[in-house]
Order: sequence, then C-alpha cells, then structure tokens
Amino acid sequence: MIKEKKIAKNIKKPLKRIFFEYIRTILLSLLVALSITIGLTDAARREMLENVYARIEDQAIQNKYMAEHFIQSNSNLLSDIKNKQYPVCMHIGDLYEMVGDYEKAQIAYKSATEKTSNDNYKPYYKLIGILVAQGKFDEAEKIISKINDYPNKKLVKFKTRVNIVIGDKYYSIGKFLSAAKSYERADFYYSKFKKQDKVVAASIKKRIITAYEKAADTLVKSGYNSDAVRYLKIVEKYVPNDLKIKYKIGIILSDSDPESAVKYLEPLLDKIPQDIDYGVYCTALMKSANIADLDGRTTEAKAYRYKIHSMDMFVKRKIVYKNDVDAVIDTFTIRKIFLTYPLKAGFNFFNMSGADIKRLKADFVLCLEDKPLETVTSVVALKEKPLLAGGYDPNNVSIKFKRKIYTKKELANYKIKIYAYKDDKFKTLINEVRIPEKTYSNGFE
Repeated sequence: MIKEKKIAKNIKKPLKRIFFEYIRTILLSLLVALSITIGLTDAARREMLENVYARIEDQAIQNKYMAEHFIQSNSNLLSDIKNKQYPVCMHIGDLYEMVGDYEKAQIAYKSATEKTSNDNYKPYYKLIGILVAQGKFDEAEKIISKINDYPNKKLVKFKTRVNIVIGDKYYSIGKFLSAAKSYERADFYYSKFKKQDKVVAASIKKRIITAYEKAADTLVKSGYNSDAVRYLKIVEKYVPNDLKIKYKIGIILSDSDPESAVKYLEPLLDKIPQDIDYGVYCTALMKSANIADLDGRTTEAKAYRYKIHSMDMFVKRKIVYKNDVDAVIDTFTIRKIFLTYPLKAGFNFFNMSGADIKRLKADFVLCLEDKPLETVTSVVALKEKPLLAGGYDPNNVSIKFKRKIYTKKELANYKIKIYAYKDDKFKTLINEVRIPEKTYSNGFE
C-alpha cells in the first residue's frame, strides 16, 4: 500500500491538461486585467469630461470679466461706429453680447451688416440672435425677409439656423404656434440641401411636431377644440403611425364629431387598448348611434350599440388600467457574492379598482436608464388567490434577477419597470421604481 501511494504521488499530469490549465489561467488574468482597464478608462473619461466642462465654464466667466473691464476702460466704443471697419464692429458686438448689453450689441452688429460682403451671413446671424433674445421678433423677421432667396449653400444654411433660433425663442416663452411656423420655415430651407444630416433633419421634424402638439394642448384648455384638431392633423401627417396623436384627435372629436371620433378610436382598440378611455369611447358610440338614427341609418345605429355592449366584457377580461393596480416596494436586498451583487426584491400589489381581480401577471423589467436588460415574469393573482378590491389587502410578489454585475455608482442608474396584464397582448406600465438610494449608500454589502 505504501509503495502504491508513493507511485501515485509521482504520477505526472497529462501534458494536454497542463496546457489547458495554463491557457485558462492566462485567459482569466486577461479578463480581470481587461475589466480593471475598462473601469479605469471609464473613470478617466468621466473625469476628463468634468474637467473640460469646468474649464469651459471658468473660461466663460473669465471672458465676461475681461469684457466688462475692457468696456469700462473704453466707454466710447460705439462712438463713430459707422466709420469703423467690419472686424471692429463684430468684436464690439461680441463684447457687449458677452456682458448681456443686447441693445449696444445690436447697434454694433447692425453696423457690421452694412460693411460685409453679400455672401457673409455671420453678422446677420449674430444680429438676429440679439434681436430674438430681446423679443424683437418682427425686426428679426424683417431682416430675414429682406435677404432674397437664391441658390446658395451659405444662404440656405443661414436661413435654416435663424429660423430654428427664432422658433426656439418662441417655444421658450410659450408661443408654440409661432414656434411651429418658424420650425417649418427652417425645414423648408434645410430640405434644399442635397446631402442632409439625418440627425439635423430629425431634430427639426421633432421640433415641429412638439410645437404643434403643445399648441393643440393649449387650445384645448381654452376650449378651441376645432383649431386643436387642425394642428394635431398636421402632426399626424408628419407621424402617421403615432397612435398617441390619433388618440388625442379621437378624444377631442368625441364631443363635436362623435362618428369621426369612433373612426379614430376604434383601430386603437387592438393596438393600445390599455390607454383607451372606454367611458369616452362608449359615449361617442352612443352619440353616433343617435345621429345614425336621426339620419335614418338604422343598421349603423345598431352596429354602434352592439359595440357598446361588447366593450364591457372585453375590458373585464383583457384590460388593466394604470390606476387600477399599484405596485409598491416591500423589500429590496443586494448581498455581495464574490464580485457580484444579485438583486432581490419584494413588491406589494394593491387593487385600487372596485372589483376583485382573479387573474393577473406582472413583468418586472430591469433597465439601465431606459434600456431593458432582463425581464422576470410572475403571477400576481389567481382564482384561488385574487387581488382583492379596495386597496387594503395586497398580494406580495418576490423576484430575483439573474444579472449580477453591479457597482455602487452604476446602481443609481438602474430602475425596474413593472407591467401588469390579464392578457399577454395588453400590458400596462403601472410603475417605474428606482433602486432605493439607501440600498446602495447604506445597506450595500
């Protein structure tokens, strides 16, 4: 036996096994080194950006101080401005703009426009920016209109930019319709470019849509529904597949033109049923039935009324409204295992509606900001264990995500989106939960 043990001790590992262990050790070392390098690089990049922004801010403060000092030392900068050369006028305008004296900057830039060449639009751009900053929109637009259009790349670029500037100022002071018109002019000029930047084109388009939508919202609040619908239909032309815009139009039309409202709302039942206000929809159906009766369209009136009766059953079986169910954090734990942090959570689900829910599921989607990383599905209510109405007796659901790599700093950027549903086709976002700060600031192990 003793000899056998000695022989066993002297047995060498196969060369192939030694080779694979060696390779595995090297790969693990490289992986660790790569992870450390990536972490250090990311930290260095963030620090560099912070320093750059800090330097820019410091430079702006220093420039303003120097401009103020120079203006104080030369109180007669604007004297005889008409006889000063173009570069001097531009420099004086920059100084006054830097210290916020827009009226004097306006004088300097206006003088610069009188001394520039026909294809130099920089002084015009600066002058219009100063006028807009003072709210002198009419003056700004007069200057733009005096510059005749002709096939010139610089001119097209200039008119695109100034119309965006004017639109942004209108938007910032709540004049959304004027903003939309300015953005449309910018879009008109930018469309003249043969090679368009997709990001710029999309930015202009987004500005137009947002401005018209805001204008419509404002008009609805003031009771001008027909005008609101007109502007939303302009938005619809830009984004024909935007269901939320169609829904807005349908809701607004439900009073004045119920049959048109039904035409807008009905196709949305299969696409975003959880977002539909069925009370408004059914009222529009009833009004449409009454109108059809008065017009002698008996068959259509019956069809409208049949849809009303089928709606109630559909909602009860398929739809969860956002306000019907609430999910609240009960427990949240992160325990360090080696270099990872598995995330576990418990949620209390409350039924805020007036009827017990006997069938309900929930998807818990772990997101880094708004990017989905992992989804965990769990049953919330069954026939044997319903979610009781009244909001006092919650059902508890515990989940655990597989994703395990976190750091204290990045954990603050994570959130969990909770979707509740009776039918897999119709999921409703009922809550978005950030990782509780105390989890990663105090209780992080």
